[in-house]
Amino acid sequence: ERMVKIEAPNKYDLTTFKTNFKIKKESGKQVLSVRNLEVGYNKAIQNISFDLYKKQRLAVIGENGIGKSTLLKTLVGKIEKISGKYEFGYNVTIGYFDQQMALLDSNKTVIDDFYAEFPDLTQTEIRNSLASFMFYGEDVFKEIRMLSGGEKVRLQLCKILKKGPNLLILDEPTVGLDPKQIIEIRELIKSLGKDHTVIISSHILSEISQICEKVIIIN
Repeated sequence: ERMVKIEAPNKYDLTTFKTNFKIKKESGKQVLSVRNLEVGYNKAIQNISFDLYKKQRLAVIGENGIGKSTLLKTLVGKIEKISGKYEFGYNVTIGYFDQQMALLDSNKTVIDDFYAEFPDLTQTEIRNSLASFMFYGEDVFKEIRMLSGGEKVRLQLCKILKKGPNLLILDEPTVGLDPKQIIEIRELIKSLGKDHTVIISSHILSEISQICEKVIIIN
């Protein structure tokens, strides 16, 4: 009884992604070095070592609650490490997607939310940026609270990529989405081209097998 009815979404044409956002500066060859990094809140739950190089796409796989998000939050400085070492390479700039971003609820419209983050852009530039993430026409005037889960993920990724990072750290961007939206976000990430280095976490191997060529399994 409390549900708000919304219009049925248009059928997605997955070939329409044209994410031509460019990175602002190139990173060095070695993007990230992790050595015996112990992560956790009060005590270590994982000890991890790996190297990540420019334009690699790395998947962090494991069951829910095993430490995937804790690792990514540690790498972006949201959680203090327990021990060990991690070091980003030359000129690395990070774009971080947190699963909680997909829970964003606001009365702001899509275009107002985007403008608040990029006030120096013209209306045309904002509309073009949003259109590249499939927010066309009247879609930009939707209130965020009325968006689907997939639309909210697209909006957050659009804002992240507009800042021009060369390393994307994506914490389960498909969590809570239906199968159609999972395909949509997967195709979006694939469409980024070969310029970005990517770390993406998931608990479903099949979700990222078409995206990444390097995998860390946490168990």
